[in-house]
Amino acid sequence: MDEVITVEKKKKKRGPFIVGLLVLALAVVGVVSIVMNVIAFVESKDDKTAEYAKYADYLTWVVGVDPDPFSDITKANKDALRNIAVCTLLADDVKTGAYNVTEKGLEVPAVDVETCYYGMFGTENPIVHASVVGYGYEFTYDATKGVYIVPLTGVTPPFTVRIESVDKTGGFIVLRVGYVGTDNIEIAPDGTLVAAQPDKYADITLKETEDGYNLISVMTVTVGEYEQ
Repeated sequence: MDEVITVEKKKKKRGPFIVGLLVLALAVVGVVSIVMNVIAFVESKDDKTAEYAKYADYLTWVVGVDPDPFSDITKANKDALRNIAVCTLLADDVKTGAYNVTEKGLEVPAVDVETCYYGMFGTENPIVHASVVGYGYEFTYDATKGVYIVPLTGVTPPFTVRIESVDKTGGFIVLRVGYVGTDNIEIAPDGTLVAAQPDKYADITLKETEDGYNLISVMTVTVGEYEQ
């Protein structure tokens, strides 16, 4: 199956750490806000916003990490999947609020990363723990402590999600997704979102599960001029 579809130690002085955590949290919240605004803008013509928002929430860091295309989850790059899982977990402020903070950063338990990983991708492509390197960020894996060290700085994905269409068949969901470059999103003086065309598109297949979705494939869609 082709992978391209053609369509024409804790410290007493914790103040700085807490501030850093706040910055990280705000950065994540900012990203989510942008994503939700994009969805709301695109879907303002109908009543599918809530449904599309669920898909976009799940895909925030799938699109943000932008893994190489794969036709089956077993063929997906493990480093990319691990990256997606850690970044997705960081968006959960309830969990991150309980994590330990040291001079090096936030300690994210590997066991929680595993839970997030298998919840998103299933068990067919087992996780391999190692340091994460992404666009402008790096999370060091400490095997001795079983944690990922996340610097107390914001992490912003290069792309946000724009759901173009949804096709459901037998428990599978094929989403045509636009990758909107973060640099291309503009906010008008009145606070409204200015339309931005995606930098590229992909067909992303999800499988419905009892708790949400499992990622199945990410197939690049090459276009000359995409027609809405």
